[in-house]
Amino acid sequence: MQQQTMDPALDPEVAAVAPPRPTSRVGTVVTALVLFGPFAGAILGAIFVARRETTVTSLAIAVVLYLLSGHGLSAGFHRMCTHRAFRATRATKIALVLLGSLTFEGGVLGWASNHRQHHAFTDLPGDPHSPHLAGSSIGAQLRGAVHAHAGWLFVPPPQDAERWIPDLLADHDLVVLDRLFPLWCGVSLAVPTLLGFAFTGTGSGALGGFIWGGLVRVFVLQQATFAVNSACHLFGRSPFRTRKGDQARNLPLLGIVAMGEGWHNLHHAMPRSVRCGVGHGGWDSTARLVWLLERAGMVKDVHWPDAQTLAARRRERPLPPNS
Repeated sequence: MQQQTMDPALDPEVAAVAPPRPTSRVGTVVTALVLFGPFAGAILGAIFVARRETTVTSLAIAVVLYLLSGHGLSAGFHRMCTHRAFRATRATKIALVLLGSLTFEGGVLGWASNHRQHHAFTDLPGDPHSPHLAGSSIGAQLRGAVHAHAGWLFVPPPQDAERWIPDLLADHDLVVLDRLFPLWCGVSLAVPTLLGFAFTGTGSGALGGFIWGGLVRVFVLQQATFAVNSACHLFGRSPFRTRKGDQARNLPLLGIVAMGEGWHNLHHAMPRSVRCGVGHGGWDSTARLVWLLERAGMVKDVHWPDAQTLAARRRERPLPPNS
């Protein structure tokens, strides 16, 4: 077991927030398409269910791609690239980041830069998606929740990637994968469409793969990720101590559908830990995946939380769900 160390890039005492870029109309349109395209697919999926036209094949394609791309996001984008919780072989690194790029959540560089800033200023001015900065009135709290969930995506990020992710910018593989993000979006929709046709030999099978394995799968993954930003800072329990002002909490349901990311409190208490869920019921499928990869020799230098550090970070009385 390894002790946790503070990542200097996440230390608010050495961080500074650069002014945001001017709003880009093209960027706004692209963001809207990335968000509302999958939402439209979810509506089509609901129509298919109502008409009893959903097939086991299309659902199976959706589940398999959900697990693959979701774990690519959580293990590759989040724990490997953003928090350096482990090091991977080149092939494993590329595979994880490529899979994470199929979630329509932006390129790995922007994703990691934003998330490191979130950790440096969690729920304080400078946090790009805190639900707690809009005010104390009911209306302000609702606006804060909407902003934390998806509204922040329409706010251009500061131009300070060199400060937040200098290590990632120096990785040629990640730079190339990031630049090819539009291609991965096309692949993300083309693969389930082709699989649907391959398994059924019909146009309806291809359409089912496109809707369920493509659009619906992306929509659900996006909402699970966004809910970690919003709901996990509003509801749930906080059994571990975090920095002052940090409202990160645990939501067990998101611990399942977000590949372990819903155990958000421990993640904020120990950001470099590869494991977020601990104890009874703390199922963390991403940590289990990394454990398997470590056994296979595909990753190394894994930052596992040790019992002593966990005990030191645990609160004597965990905060109640809505305190």
